[in-house]
Amino acid sequence: MSKINALINSRMYSFTKSEKQVADYVLNNKKNEITRLTITELASNCNVSEATVARFVKKAGFESFQDFKLNLALDNDDEIIEEEKDITISKDDSPQDILIKTKLGFLQSIENTDAIIDMNKFLQAVNFIRSAKKIEIYGVGSSSAVGKILQYKLTRLGFPAYSIEDPHMQAISAATLGLGDLAFGISQSGSTKDTVDSLALAKKHGATTICLTEHVNSPITKYADVVLEVYSGENPVKTSAGRSILVQVLAVELLSGLLYSTEHEKAIKAGKETASAVVNKLY
Repeated sequence: MSKINALINSRMYSFTKSEKQVADYVLNNKKNEITRLTITELASNCNVSEATVARFVKKAGFESFQDFKLNLALDNDDEIIEEEKDITISKDDSPQDILIKTKLGFLQSIENTDAIIDMNKFLQAVNFIRSAKKIEIYGVGSSSAVGKILQYKLTRLGFPAYSIEDPHMQAISAATLGLGDLAFGISQSGSTKDTVDSLALAKKHGATTICLTEHVNSPITKYADVVLEVYSGENPVKTSAGRSILVQVLAVELLSGLLYSTEHEKAIKAGKETASAVVNKLY
């Protein structure tokens, strides 16, 4: 999937009905043809107002209509529009079919996230992690599992962190954070009330806040100093959130790699010491 398509699809839920008409037009027409249109012509083709096109452009993550067209021109992956392969698992699939569709789904999700990742925001998050006195991670459901992985990775790199999944303990933790501390909220939807409320409380008490989500216009982003966006393109109801977990772990691995690179000596030292601490746990 091209970068433009991934961006539009990742924000589709936040578009109004008329804005979705613009989104559908962009997704279903060749980019080199759209770049020749004025905002008036695009609006006419979509049967919407120029103001609707302008709002769509802003929600899609671009500064202006001209910025949008420039990115369209640079995003030349889809001169021929291709449909994604069907990866929906059916009751008639063989075990081998399920393996192939699972693999394709994972690969598509990784490519979707790769297309929209903002490296500057990940670097900003890395700097916040490096300077934090205390790191608390909030997530419930499947996001709590990713929180545990983030805790493990950060601790092994020499940045002690604590993942909290109980909503009451999240709130208590957030209330005790302050200046110099870091709260990290994980929510695929960005609308999980407990996680949003905990991040908001941490921010209110002066902590730096980061969120990891698939929806950049969701409630949790209002309380995050840095928004780390991923995009799986999955329907969690149908697929049990497997691909959304995958791209969240991809983000964790990217953060870990950046930390390892910027704090190499610290990471090596912590890696040796933590490995030594558990060596006697093996047969």
